[in-house]
Amino acid sequence: MTDTTHKTALPNCIGATARRFAADTSGTTAIEYAIMTFIAVAIMVVITQLGGNVTAMYERVQAIFAH
Repeated sequence: MTDTTHKTALPNCIGATARRFAADTSGTTAIEYAIMTFIAVAIMVVITQLGGNVTAMYERVQAIFAH
């Protein structure tokens, strides 16, 4: 074995691994569902946080019109 064999074996192995990873689509659906779930949870958190503020704003508007 020469030194060039060791120098080219690792890049070839990395390239082959990268090609296999890029071609693998077995977990794509699970990842898509995980992303959609994360977005849905984030939306629920934002709505929950804004809910109290919106209620308080409407109460202030109602108080202004009540006087």
